[in-house]
Amino acid sequence: MSNSQDSPKQYDIAVVGGGIGGLCLAVGLLRNNIPIQVYEAAPAFAEIGAGVAFGSNATRAMSLIDPAIKSGFDKRATNNGFDEKRKYWFDFRYGQEKGSEDRVGKLIYKLESPAGQSSVHRAHFLDELVKLVPDGVAKFGKRLEHVDDKGDHVVLHFHDGSTAKHSAVIGCDGIKSRIRQIVLGEQHPAAHAVFTKKYAYRGLIPMDQAARLLGDELARNSQMYLGYHGHVLTFPIENGKTMNVVAFQTKHDGKWEQDAWVVPMKKEDMFKDFEGWGKHVRDIL
Repeated sequence: MSNSQDSPKQYDIAVVGGGIGGLCLAVGLLRNNIPIQVYEAAPAFAEIGAGVAFGSNATRAMSLIDPAIKSGFDKRATNNGFDEKRKYWFDFRYGQEKGSEDRVGKLIYKLESPAGQSSVHRAHFLDELVKLVPDGVAKFGKRLEHVDDKGDHVVLHFHDGSTAKHSAVIGCDGIKSRIRQIVLGEQHPAAHAVFTKKYAYRGLIPMDQAARLLGDELARNSQMYLGYHGHVLTFPIENGKTMNVVAFQTKHDGKWEQDAWVVPMKKEDMFKDFEGWGKHVRDIL
């Protein structure tokens, strides 16, 4: 008897989106001999942003999808710099405390996690995933506009005027997902991302510079500084060469009045947002 996994499939799947999620899915489908085509809007595989942390469930899922994904992640992942902190996710600290300034910077709680603080540079992890996808699986410059559901198949229509026929389509096209809009309907409240009143300043600091500012313990291990309506998190990436920083604040009127989601920042606005916070946070900013 032939193995059913090895027999020719009478269907094929379109995966829309070639980021970390789309490529992990693609690798898993290919491992099960399912014919697929990945459609990516960008001209090449690319990830925006810098550090991203994966929890225990996510890293376990990598192994279950394909052990090669977990191997690629482990090759690029960075943990806390101190051996005794390998099983901790974050140290939570006072970043701001009105009326009790002596507590600023002090430890509140150390949160353990089986995976510890497993962080990776998004683009570097994507590079490892790309190695697992055969040539020809991905087509670039394919920005999806709409999908015709024909019952026994779907037809994808792209911005460049081309079309593609597949048995089914899976959307991995991110927070601005076009597939989500198509599935739920343009007017569905969950079809479009909404501003949550939270925004963040992001940056990367060379680790030697961060260690001079904060000391080795705070710079080389993941930290979360908590304050009123905001928090600042730091963790090492790039095998400890860089400290990733994300500083969150709250926009109390709840309005995001610009079309772009990522905008140039003004240093004075950032310092005003974190006025009254402790020395560690001010040094990081």
